[in-house]
Amino acid sequence: MKITPIDIQEQKFKTSFRGYDREEVDAFLDVIAREMEELLRENSFLKEEIEKLNRENEYLKDMEESLKKTLVAAQKMAEDYKENAKKEAENIVIEARNRAEKIIDEAELRVSELNTELANTKIKIKEIKELVKGILSGFIQNLDKLDNNGR
Repeated sequence: MKITPIDIQEQKFKTSFRGYDREEVDAFLDVIAREMEELLRENSFLKEEIEKLNRENEYLKDMEESLKKTLVAAQKMAEDYKENAKKEAENIVIEARNRAEKIIDEAELRVSELNTELANTKIKIKEIKELVKGILSGFIQNLDKLDNNGR
């Protein structure tokens, strides 16, 4: 059974001959009731404070957990971003090498074509020289014939 300050104030004792001084007992009971009332208020306040601190503690634990999760997610995202950037850089390098190889292959093919064309042109020039020599030789022979006939 819980005793309240009101229980203490309302407590009545039997009187007997040569018993305690009634006024002194009542005054003491009043002091005890006030003290108990103050202790109950303080106890209630402290319980509320504990509850409040427990709620704050839970809130802070939740925040800490949330921050940990956010940090882990941010680290994972940074690692993923770094990995993706690395893969993208590798792909860019591979693509650049492939383009360079294609350009080199095209250039080598063009050089080969130009060399073939140059060789063909040299042959044609040689043929034209021979043809011109033949024509000039024919003209010279005709001139010589004309010279020999006209003398």
